Amino acid sequence: MAKTTSFAILAPVPEIHLLSALETIDKLENELSDEIIKIAFGSMAFEVFRKADELRGDKEVEVLIYASQSLDQPLNSEASWQGLYIGHANSRNGRYPGKSKFRPPSTATDKPTWAVFWEVQELKRLKSPIAIASLKALGKKSNFASRLIPEEPLLIEYY
Repeated sequence: MAKTTSFAILAPVPEIHLLSALETIDKLENELSDEIIKIAFGSMAFEVFRKADELRGDKEVEVLIYASQSLDQPLNSEASWQGLYIGHANSRNGRYPGKSKFRPPSTATDKPTWAVFWEVQELKRLKSPIAIASLKALGKKSNFASRLIPEEPLLIEYY
């Protein structure tokens, strides 16, 4: 599948879920041979993901991830993870409607309150984090503030 460069997504995900997702990916790579390997994260920002799907067509979208709830937060916020957004699914009573094997085990105790679940492939930690202050919201002229801490997913200009 091709990747779009017309926009990207910046999203916060608790660091514990990102680390747990890496374990899930390793497990899936060993178990699956004919199924797509993906990870699903919950969100209440259904409008953002509907807009992303509308804009992307059938292309993948680059996702920069801010590791929230981390013990080691730099003074100026930065995206330290990356993945490819492949789509979203509406929740079923707040729960992921797909197979639970695509959810990080650390999310098992989460209350079922999500509106949508956004799915990513190729999740990895960035070798060099990207300063959030170097990014812009989609359609905006100025960059984000240096200490902006994303609290929900945002559509951004491709970086």
